Amino acid sequence: MTTRRRTVLTTAVLCTLLAACGQGTPGADGSSSPTASATGSPTGTPTSPAPSATTPVPEPGAEAEAGDFSPANAQLTADPSGTPVTVTDVRVGSHEGYDRVVYEVAGGGVPGYRVTYVDQAVEDGSGATVDVAGDAVLDVWLTGTGYPHDTGHEEFAQDVGPREGTVVQVTRPLTFEGMTQSVVGVAGERRPFRVFVLQDPVRVVVDVQSS
Repeated sequence: MTTRRRTVLTTAVLCTLLAACGQGTPGADGSSSPTASATGSPTGTPTSPAPSATTPVPEPGAEAEAGDFSPANAQLTADPSGTPVTVTDVRVGSHEGYDRVVYEVAGGGVPGYRVTYVDQAVEDGSGATVDVAGDAVLDVWLTGTGYPHDTGHEEFAQDVGPREGTVVQVTRPLTFEGMTQSVVGVAGERRPFRVFVLQDPVRVVVDVQSS
């Protein structure tokens, strides 16, 4: 065998060996396993957990405006003022001694309200029964309200809950002829409650005593 032929054969063998070394280790299905990287994979940015449904809702000025709780057989009322408003947000939070429901409104005026316990809530206009979780039914009516096309603000369009706590569910606001109804489902017997209005932004607050 000539020197040139031996050199060619040696080169071919080396190329074959190098090609074989470049392949990954075969897996169980005959495919090559990927080679591990020398650097670790980057970790994602940690996300904060979603707030609990029972997290207290801070409402600036609430403690100064909140009065005493009224007995469960009371009907609390107030008159509206200014231009019509629309309920744009509803939120619920559990505090020490009570659960709080907040109806935030927009539109320029200040709504009135009529809040009382009922045996069964009925929708104004349709006469349909309002289904709500809980044992006692607190019927909340906001007066001096308007439709979104009247106020220029979208109405909050979903129920809040069911949830754990004294207030177990709040139904979505439904507006009809200048009044907006929302029903609060309360766990257990009828409990004392209070209602008051906060400004900047305008909010109607309903507190239901839990202990």
